Amino acid sequence: MIHKQVLNSDRVRRPPTGGWSWIDRRFVREFAPMKVALWAEIRRLHEVERLSQAAIARRLHCSHRTVRKALSLSSPPTPTRGPSESILDPYWAQIDTLVAKYSDLSAVRVLEEISRGEDGYRGSVYQVRRYLHQVRPARGRVYQEVLYEPGDAMQVDWGDCGRLEIGQTVRRVSVYVAVLCYSRLCYIEFSLSQRNADFYRAVVHAMDFFQGSPRKIIFDNLKAAVLNGSGRYACLHPEFLALCGHFCMEPIACAARDPESKGIVEGGVRYVKRSALAGRSEELATWEDYRRLGPTWRDEVANVRLHAATHERPIDRFQKERDQLRPLPAMPFDTDEILSAGVTSHARVHYDGNRYSVLPALVRKTVTLRANATQLRIIDQGQEVTMHHRCYEKGQLVVHPDHRLAAVTMRRRRQAGQRETEFDALGPAARQFHLKLLSVPVKATVHLRRLLGLVRLYGRKEVLTAVSLALEYQTYDAAYVEALVLQQRRRRDLPSPTPLRPKRGELIEDIHLDEPDPARYDRLFGSSEDQEPQP
Repeated sequence: MIHKQVLNSDRVRRPPTGGWSWIDRRFVREFAPMKVALWAEIRRLHEVERLSQAAIARRLHCSHRTVRKALSLSSPPTPTRGPSESILDPYWAQIDTLVAKYSDLSAVRVLEEISRGEDGYRGSVYQVRRYLHQVRPARGRVYQEVLYEPGDAMQVDWGDCGRLEIGQTVRRVSVYVAVLCYSRLCYIEFSLSQRNADFYRAVVHAMDFFQGSPRKIIFDNLKAAVLNGSGRYACLHPEFLALCGHFCMEPIACAARDPESKGIVEGGVRYVKRSALAGRSEELATWEDYRRLGPTWRDEVANVRLHAATHERPIDRFQKERDQLRPLPAMPFDTDEILSAGVTSHARVHYDGNRYSVLPALVRKTVTLRANATQLRIIDQGQEVTMHHRCYEKGQLVVHPDHRLAAVTMRRRRQAGQRETEFDALGPAARQFHLKLLSVPVKATVHLRRLLGLVRLYGRKEVLTAVSLALEYQTYDAAYVEALVLQQRRRRDLPSPTPLRPKRGELIEDIHLDEPDPARYDRLFGSSEDQEPQP
């Protein structure tokens, strides 16, 4: 039994009690694998120091058989291991059948299947798992390094940088990273959104920074670039195709869930998070801090470091790539976000969670919005009518002072029109008096407002009677009409009611009273025509 253990084990273990017998030591010497160090030393002593085999055995305290065996080997000895018996050996055929039928079966499920019955497997799952690793093919992907020529390609991607409070709103901060595949020169730009226009704008800014465009642009399944599908079957966004056509770039979409296909920019995004953002939570308190960090870190750290893959600084390696980039077109690419919006009854348009004011004349019309990173322009029939600074908070109302003044002016005009309509509805005499007011050099709305006040105070009948007399006397003035009303009331011995005026004159128009009945005064104070004189 001891001889089999020596032959089938990697190392010889000392028995628990007693020692090795002479026959055991003989089997160990003859069948145990020789170490390479011993083989090398024996050859050196024999070839260099010219010692005999017996002298070598005495110096190294080994058997002369070992010396003779080492000198007979022309190459270093390799450890050999004979086949070992395992408790799992009888179940190999059953496991092979299960794996052939169910290739994804787990080691636990295989253990359940081979453990059934009285003759089932009684060992641990670790031996099952080790055997499955041997019989199943490797599942890992095999990657091939891609070498890019100068000016060949640029990889782009977004990275998430956390959250930032802007006013009362919490917004997500993203970083756009573009890397030239040959020189590893990078461009970064922080953004508060990943809308289509933000992506297109960042691509254009990157090529402005590189002072040229590469032949290819490599990206993943961005919504701004891919409508549906992925990889070679991707259906690209028309606006993104227009951008690629403008700069003569070939768009290459990566397969779904395959970040390794654009590993250069993936490493760039990780580098930004670990180097530019890590440990700067106190420094990056406002949006302006992010905007200042981007160019500073890009020019002073990222592009002047010794790159681990190229062993060169990106800014130095870029000198070989600069001339291979395609010159930028003379006409810039329009990256503004353009959309249509309806103007509400309050003269507002909605964009990105906020409301922006417009001229009151555009109420209930459809206008065009052009938005960039800092401005929102409102266009009506091809003409720019309003420009607002873009607000990145949510639920805010941005009002231009001129729009507020125009709304107040239009409201006053509308109130003046309501007064004219209300006064003309009193009768033919009122309409004629209104026309006469328009023919004289006075402000008709002031007189109409005063006349309507007289109607509310004295009643429609008395005011129309006075208006008729004023037309007869060809005197077109509200004060003259009021004098006629008071004259008529004095003739009838009626008191003049005291008008109630609020402390704020602008509240007069908001007060609505029922049309007064002068007969109430007659019943209150009495009338000489209705009552007999007291004795």
